[in-house]
Amino acid sequence: MSDFAANLPGHFRLHGVRAVKERGYYLCKTKTDVYKIHKSQEHHNSIKLRYRLLTQLDEAGFPWIDRISPSVYGTPFVQLGRETFVMSRYVPGRDLDLDCPQNMTLALECLARFHKAARGLQFTQELIPGVSPPLPEIFAKNSAFLAKTARQTNKNSRLSDFDVMFIKSSPQYISASARSAELLAQTNYHRLYNTAIAENHICHNALKEENMPVWDGNCYMINWNEAAIDAQITDLANFLRRYARRSKREIPLTKLMDIYDGIFPLPVSAKAIVYAQLVHPWQYIKITQQYYSKKRGWTPAAIMTRMAELLKEQENYDAYINALL
Repeated sequence: MSDFAANLPGHFRLHGVRAVKERGYYLCKTKTDVYKIHKSQEHHNSIKLRYRLLTQLDEAGFPWIDRISPSVYGTPFVQLGRETFVMSRYVPGRDLDLDCPQNMTLALECLARFHKAARGLQFTQELIPGVSPPLPEIFAKNSAFLAKTARQTNKNSRLSDFDVMFIKSSPQYISASARSAELLAQTNYHRLYNTAIAENHICHNALKEENMPVWDGNCYMINWNEAAIDAQITDLANFLRRYARRSKREIPLTKLMDIYDGIFPLPVSAKAIVYAQLVHPWQYIKITQQYYSKKRGWTPAAIMTRMAELLKEQENYDAYINALL
């Protein structure tokens, strides 16, 4: 073990503990816990904000997190030369299995407990989470993008295979985008959103399988870089949308929402708000943006395949989410 690895745990008040080098981080095992020390490219204030958030969640009765440990210098990081190191709790569990009913029960209960704890948290003017834009604003922006892209593509004299696929399918998804906005307008979403801002309701905003590992009979929530202030029904809807898109859809949405509701009662119009978000063509828009932006890593064949799979599965997806009505 190098002198650097031997001395690293001491900066985080772990004395007599070995730092075992893994791919991209160091593992430190104590008698009661396992910690991960890794380099961070984040601004120090971002690390401080995440530390404040996770500490308050832990104190509010939600310990199923990768909480950050303070250093001997009183900061939630250590600066060694030009490099910044952060130590957090290591959760060795497996990624959430969307097709496992037991995993889904744990995940919905975990999400409900998190939302219950993540209200009224205290922040400073210098260290406060960002505020997610309201859904009507996002829906309007997405609708405008689809309409503009459809107009421009229709003017092209030479069309790619993706152009043809997009021109044929875009009316359906432009209509879905408009419908989602109309559905949302009929709910109490604005009241929930305004309350969330006033009372600092926190959303995780990255509820993926790898960020919700299951370990020792509990579901954990890790990787909080995208956490922000928002109406928490949005967090729930995003997770249910991921389930609807990526699983075998063997559990009805109403049952999944009932699991959440049993821990943390859902607000009025919850089903209508969730349905509006499920109707909105998020994945179609994402694939379209990736194709026409041609960013680094852009592969036409891969994007064509993803779009074809989405269009093929759309009817089954619609039938599944319509059962929520």
